[in-house]
Amino acid sequence: GHEGSEGGLIFSDTLRTPWLFTSAGDCVRITGLRVRGPYLHRDRIDVDSRGISTTHFGTEIDNCEISGFRSSATGFGAGASRGYVHHNHIHHNQQAGLGYGVSLAGDVLIEGNLFDWCRHHIASSGAPGSGFEARYNICGENANSHLFDMHGGRDRGDATDIAGDWMNIHHNTFMCEEARSVGIRGVASHGAKIHHNWFHSPDPENVVRTAGGTEVYQNMLGPEKTLISQLEITYD
Repeated sequence: GHEGSEGGLIFSDTLRTPWLFTSAGDCVRITGLRVRGPYLHRDRIDVDSRGISTTHFGTEIDNCEISGFRSSATGFGAGASRGYVHHNHIHHNQQAGLGYGVSLAGDVLIEGNLFDWCRHHIASSGAPGSGFEARYNICGENANSHLFDMHGGRDRGDATDIAGDWMNIHHNTFMCEEARSVGIRGVASHGAKIHHNWFHSPDPENVVRTAGGTEVYQNMLGPEKTLISQLEITYD
């Protein structure tokens, strides 16, 4: 945005795009770019495309526009820690069955982003060692599944009910009224907190579904911002 710049455009029109960027060490920063993949749609196709990948410490992705990736716009794999994704516009990563804005198997701070048109804006394998804090993000009106996701043991087939180590989801705005905002498909080992968010849907059923171990408090629902001190949770 410096002096009106839209940022350099890095793109691929090839449907099979394993990763446009991969980190080769710690403390990499990707900033001020437009990163565009080849596939903006929801229909399933049999080739893969992914944006930015890391398995290292301290990767920072900021002030970018990232769109058009069938699988993941950004991916923090096993071994990635202290990731930081902030002040990006992440959109149109939405293929059915995949379509992640931020996917993670490590721990990541996700802050101040604008998300829209993703299947899951944030998604995690839920494997031990994974966790995220999501704060001050705006989730637009469009999605084709729940917005923030954490898999459980049944998804991995590892005979556990573990859904990551921890989650802290606070001070976000969830504009989509058609899809559930948070889906936690197990129990976080060290607990999950969902608080001080604004859910535009007035229906408590659209807020969170979990298997347990989640605190949900001090959130606002509906266009009138009705404050709900303790929200009744939908359990699996």
